[in-house]
Amino acid sequence: MITESQHVAAVHRLACARQQHPQLRAAEANARVVLAAAIMAMDEACDTGPAVAEQAAVEQARHAYAVALADLIRGESNSCI
Repeated sequence: MITESQHVAAVHRLACARQQHPQLRAAEANARVVLAAAIMAMDEACDTGPAVAEQAAVEQARHAYAVALADLIRGESNSCI
């Protein structure tokens, strides 16, 4: 669990990073949309049976989003995640 002060610090850092690094902000936003699309595809596939490939796509998209978010927070595009 994070503390209230850690939460506030993260919100501030993200706000600053989004202003200072528009390319990284765009990459993070794109990764978020890709993740959302993968989740939607998985949900649709689950309605018709096992969705193993879709679940793998969600995991891959989730990792890519985590990398993009880390890049944005760090202000660089060479994450070690």
